[in-house]
Amino acid sequence: MTTRILPPEEWWRLADTEAADVVQGFSDAARVVVVEVDGVIVGCHVLQPILHAECLWVHPAHRGKAGVARRLWAGVQAEAREHFGVRAFATAAVSDAVERLLDHVGATKLPGSHYMVPVGDR
Repeated sequence: MTTRILPPEEWWRLADTEAADVVQGFSDAARVVVVEVDGVIVGCHVLQPILHAECLWVHPAHRGKAGVARRLWAGVQAEAREHFGVRAFATAAVSDAVERLLDHVGATKLPGSHYMVPVGDR
């Protein structure tokens, strides 16, 4: 049994794992920890620095009008791409309106509930 970091050129091997649907969004900084038995992946966990967008807000007088939303969206995408160098970012929907917006821009709903996990001292 071997534990190692799976290099990006082998990420295709995650096709039968929970990572299959999100591997295309991994940044170059992702680290995929795998456990292998006789060269077969029997366990994996992905450590991925995730850009997380929060606190979407548009003044009530400008909601429902495309101008502010379109400019805000263009600015967020440009900043994510140019400053953070990511191909995707995470966000959460706390209303039906935001869910509709995310669906409109082609966002992929992630499975499960998400948590913050503390990293203990060792």
